[in-house]
Amino acid sequence: MMQLPSIRPQRDPNTGIVTIDNEPVIFHCNHYNRFLQLVVEDCHYIQRDPILKQSAAEVSFRQLQQHFKSCPDWSVEDRLAYAEAVYRFCGFGDLPLASFHLPENPENAFQIIEKNSHYGFALRLNYGKRRWAGEHFDLGFAIGALSAVYEAPFAGHLGNRLGDQSLSRGDEQTELWMSQIHIANPDGNIVGTQAIAEVRLPSEAADIPERTVGLHVDEAGIIAAVSGMPLQGDEHGLIREFGVCLTRHYADYYNLVSFRFEAALVNALATHPLLDEMLWYEYPALFYYKEKFAGLQGKDLADTLLIEAGHICGFNTMGGIMRSDPWYQLVVPQLRCREDWLAGIVACINALGWGVWRIHELVPNERLVLRAWYPYESLGYLRSFGRADHPVDYLLTGIGASLMNLLYSADITAKPDLSLEFYYQVNRSKAGFWGRQSACVAMGDPYSEVIVERNVL
Repeated sequence: MMQLPSIRPQRDPNTGIVTIDNEPVIFHCNHYNRFLQLVVEDCHYIQRDPILKQSAAEVSFRQLQQHFKSCPDWSVEDRLAYAEAVYRFCGFGDLPLASFHLPENPENAFQIIEKNSHYGFALRLNYGKRRWAGEHFDLGFAIGALSAVYEAPFAGHLGNRLGDQSLSRGDEQTELWMSQIHIANPDGNIVGTQAIAEVRLPSEAADIPERTVGLHVDEAGIIAAVSGMPLQGDEHGLIREFGVCLTRHYADYYNLVSFRFEAALVNALATHPLLDEMLWYEYPALFYYKEKFAGLQGKDLADTLLIEAGHICGFNTMGGIMRSDPWYQLVVPQLRCREDWLAGIVACINALGWGVWRIHELVPNERLVLRAWYPYESLGYLRSFGRADHPVDYLLTGIGASLMNLLYSADITAKPDLSLEFYYQVNRSKAGFWGRQSACVAMGDPYSEVIVERNVL
């Protein structure tokens, strides 16, 4: 394989934000990535392509175009190599862009074949065989990358015809079908990228308080250690660590997918009056919560699904970290009591690009109040949609609940096996912890806040 350019993320210690070419990037695992995509796919009344494929194309195009503008002397080959380097570094797979050659007639469909894919791997966790290819992010990245490299619009689709292959359906490779397209009045916005607004936060947003819980835990040292770990794609373009498969993903991919899904589902529910009843059966998570939250309608149904994605992320990713060798080598020697485990895992979270989190209040086995400065969900909402009229930090809400469930229901200190059955037992117990958001940066607050208590909506 040819030598690819090095990718060097930058972390702002004041905000906790990590960027590549000024594009915010964050860590998430295969469980979260899979569940969030299934949330979009499983509702038959909304179109998944504008949410999944288009969001990937927009954000990848924006990041790569930004880098290429800073390197005006680069050749097409240089650009293609950089695009593949980003894809591999971030753990998305091994999309072979560095060796790509544009066909003589690119308006005719041509193939790009991928042998390893994070989403192809993650989606194999489905029950039973998928009916259609699921590498929507891979396809969107390819569209955004080729459009940025050649400064011309490209389109594409996944192979879902008889004989077409995809890793997500159990095949040995994924086939992306691409073509160059023509637009009447090109204006530089060649993949439909929406305008990004400048985010203005209240002056108090910069006043991040010092920690008040677990002060003997060396948060700065933990952040430095996690940031220094070789968390980048291996020879297959995959990041395998903490018992999961990680991606250093575009923050605004998650944001666009989540908020576009929320809007699409609310619109579908308004158009199809009986859809809310049908959703309980299309989404197993909602079916479980039906008795507990029978009054949920409209946006609250969408929010419940997005919060559930946070539950799954917290259980698998944070739980995986707290079972890992690096955790026991670096963090556990600093811990004096059970509550210190929360201080330790929040220190790890503050290295993931999610903003700056603080434990504001902790009543053991009863209540947790989490605050986050510069939370990526709120910032993404402000960038793409402006001021919110409702709380939007769904991941923060779900993670907070899962942390309390891991500590006091699952006893993560005993290193339990984090199986799906155990997740159901721990996170879906009627006596389990649930989070509710009480402050939100996207609504104008200086920080986002989540209150976690037992059996509270």
